[in-house]
Amino acid sequence: MHRYLSLADTLRKEINDGTRRPGDRLPTQNELVSRFGVSRATVNRAFEVLRNQGLIESRQGSGTFVTRGERSIPAQTGAGDGEEVWAVVSERVPPVVLAPYLEEAFEATEVTLDVFSMTTETLAARVSAQKTRIMDGDIQPPRSIRARLMLPDTDSPDLAIPRLKDGRDDPRVRHRLRRILQAHASMLTQSLYELRDRGQVQEVSVEVRLVPFAPQLKLYILNRRLALQGFYPPELGTITLTPDGEEVTILDAYGTGATLFPFRAAADSTPEQVGIVRAFQNLFDSMWNLQATRAEF
Repeated sequence: MHRYLSLADTLRKEINDGTRRPGDRLPTQNELVSRFGVSRATVNRAFEVLRNQGLIESRQGSGTFVTRGERSIPAQTGAGDGEEVWAVVSERVPPVVLAPYLEEAFEATEVTLDVFSMTTETLAARVSAQKTRIMDGDIQPPRSIRARLMLPDTDSPDLAIPRLKDGRDDPRVRHRLRRILQAHASMLTQSLYELRDRGQVQEVSVEVRLVPFAPQLKLYILNRRLALQGFYPPELGTITLTPDGEEVTILDAYGTGATLFPFRAAADSTPEQVGIVRAFQNLFDSMWNLQATRAEF
C-alpha cells in the first residue's frame, strides 16, 4: 500500500474504533512525520483522503479535527402542487464502529456471530477484548457463543481482489491473503475456545467456510438482531511478496476501520429496519448453505 494510504488507513481506524472521537484534534503534521517516519507531503495526502471521506476537517490557525458528523444533504420535499423541490438539510452522522455493538452482543445469554468479511482482522481484535471482559469478571459470561465466519477462498484464481494492477492473477498474492485471513481467524477461534476451556462459557462453536469470490461488503450479524454493513472500496497498493522480496502493485480492498451502517431488528425498530436485518440474515444463510465450503485450516 502507498505510504499515504497506509497512514490514512491507520488514522481512519483510530477514528472509527473510537480512539479519536468527533471534535478531537489530530496530531500535528510534525508529530505524524516523527511518529510514522514519513514526509510532510505524505501526511498532506493522507489528510486529503480523510478530508474527502468527510472524516476530518481543517480549521485555519487551530489544526485538524475529527468531524462532528454534521453535513448537508439533498432532501426531497413536497411543494404542495405536485412538483418536487430539492432542499438542503442538515443531518448528524455519528461514527458507527464495531466495538460498542459487540460489547452489547456479548452481554446476551446466547451470542451468535455471523460474519462475512475479507480477513476478520477487525473482529478478531474486538473478540479478544470481549474475552478479557469475561475473564476479568466485568460482565456475566454468556451461556453459549456460536460464530460462523465466511471468508474468500484464496485457492480460487477467479478472485477479483486481490489481483495484480494489470488484472492478472498471481498465486503469491492470493497466498499472502490466505496467511493474513488464517492468522486472524485462528486468533478469533483461540479466544473463544479459551473461554470454554477455562470453564467461562459452557458451549462454544466456531466454523469457518470459504466462498469462491471476494466480498465487496463486510457484514456482521450479531445475535440475529443487529446487522452492521461496511464496504470494501477497491484501491491500489504496493506489497512485498515472499520469499524474494519483490514489490508489486495490486488491486486490493482495505476494509479495516471502514465506517459501518447499523440496522436493528427490535421491538421499537421500524418495519424497514427489521426487513433489512432479515434480508441480510437470509443472504448470509443462503451463501453459507449453498456456496460456502468448509475451510481446511
